[in-house]
Amino acid sequence: MSEPVYVGIDVAKETFHVATCPDVLKTQLPNTRKGHRQLSQSLKNHTIALIVLEATGGYERPLTAELLSDSLPVVVVNPRQVRDFAKGMGQWAKTDPIDAQVLAKFAQIVKPAPKTHSTPQTAELSELVRRRRQLNDLRTQESNRLLMIHHPKVKKSIQKMIKTLNFQIDEIDRLIREHIDSDANFKNKDRILRSTPGVGPQTSAMLIANLPELGKLNRQEIAALAGLAPWDRSSGKSDGKAHIWGGRKDVRSVLYMAAFTACRFNPVIRALAERLKQKGKAYKVVITACMRKLLIILNTMVRDQTLWTPEKSVKNT
Repeated sequence: MSEPVYVGIDVAKETFHVATCPDVLKTQLPNTRKGHRQLSQSLKNHTIALIVLEATGGYERPLTAELLSDSLPVVVVNPRQVRDFAKGMGQWAKTDPIDAQVLAKFAQIVKPAPKTHSTPQTAELSELVRRRRQLNDLRTQESNRLLMIHHPKVKKSIQKMIKTLNFQIDEIDRLIREHIDSDANFKNKDRILRSTPGVGPQTSAMLIANLPELGKLNRQEIAALAGLAPWDRSSGKSDGKAHIWGGRKDVRSVLYMAAFTACRFNPVIRALAERLKQKGKAYKVVITACMRKLLIILNTMVRDQTLWTPEKSVKNT
């Protein structure tokens, strides 16, 4: 049996560099469909243990999708984590070929968990959800500008733009709804998630699209995946406070708004928030704990295929 190969891929806009541990493949290919297929075919000649790429603003997504479609073990990692790893090895130089080699070494030593295989339906829903978030951000920016403008024609221009964005967001919402309703698994998961007070259609769609592991991991693992697991920071006599770090930013952002609403309308989350406030905890600590609690409740519900009930939520989490 051939030796397991760990692959590092440094992706740029037009090209990507590939390196491996052990050194059986080192190449540069165009970041196109043809280049993706060429790499995938080359990797089939080896026993691939793990492939690691950095998150590079979306340039890595088509290549990641191609590798996953061929059932290869792929993980997209936080660039800061890899950079800290490189510094720890004494590697201060930074070029594309060096970065690819560092990623391969990172894969071999750290062995991060591979991504869950993304179906075409999940990928399409993820694009729709991402586009809605982009449009909503643009609408917020324009609404903020409108408050500061006094010139009537400039104000009218901004109001037209907001109207256009509202139309576009409504259209994306319709497409998201149709996409979820057309898939039995998505529809069932959406029904379970939205039965929970504080979880609306946007939160549900985001979790279905960007957290497919929901219901498949334990409470510690799902919290860490979303970046809601507290990490201790203490050494010697210094007893530092625990902090959350990393995880999926889009998921964490939508959970923030869901937890904010749940603190008012969800009896379990509201009770937790009140208990922490009475202990004098800071707002950030309270809302983070509520986000984590809500996520764990949703994870349990999806795992057990049950709708929301306060009694079960308290018992199972």
